[in-house]
Amino acid sequence: MGAKPKTFNAPARPDFSKSASDSKNGLLDKVNSLRIEFGPSLRDVQAFTNQVEDQQADYVVGMKMGLRLSDHRFEWGIDGRLGEGEPEAVVFQVKYAVQPWEKLPTFALGAANIAVTSEDRNEVGQAFKFGVLTQDFGAFRGHVGYGFQQNNDAAFFGLDTTIPVLGRDLMLRTDLIQIQNRDQWLGSVGFIYSLHEHVAVESWVAQPFESGKTAFTLKLNLIFEF
Repeated sequence: MGAKPKTFNAPARPDFSKSASDSKNGLLDKVNSLRIEFGPSLRDVQAFTNQVEDQQADYVVGMKMGLRLSDHRFEWGIDGRLGEGEPEAVVFQVKYAVQPWEKLPTFALGAANIAVTSEDRNEVGQAFKFGVLTQDFGAFRGHVGYGFQQNNDAAFFGLDTTIPVLGRDLMLRTDLIQIQNRDQWLGSVGFIYSLHEHVAVESWVAQPFESGKTAFTLKLNLIFEF
């Protein structure tokens, strides 16, 4: 069986001030991150596309690196959007996770959507700081967290489970997160499938509960340990 895509859950690149139909940052990659538990060190090169209903698809490339020191896990990354015209500002992410005791939840802190200059922040939105608890219940794992963003704080929840398919691991996952300054909820469902030790494909669909259009994401991850 392939390497199990173990994870702790955290938003990847949030700017929840806009709806699923108009968020220029791409709503879906904000709710879900590639949920990989780091070995001694890991590099993850990502390429993905977001498609909001009735809108032109956008394309993003990025890279994440992880480091595990005993029970302490660190991650940092960068991504940016591709397309015609002026390139969009790149953004950074950082995460830290620790599980102090074996049967208690993993606790993580992080920040996403970090733009360096005020001009870039006007373009891509403010940074999203978050904390999250992840508990492994055996058959599935649960996640609960809260994030802080200017005029746009948000609670979020998630569940995932991993099953074998064709000798490889398939993770099924679902998430809920508050959007538009807690005015409504966004739900998403998706999967991560380990095609190979160094290749994972990821996809999900998201829909606001009250108003907003459906959005789809497809992501390819190239994973290298060194």
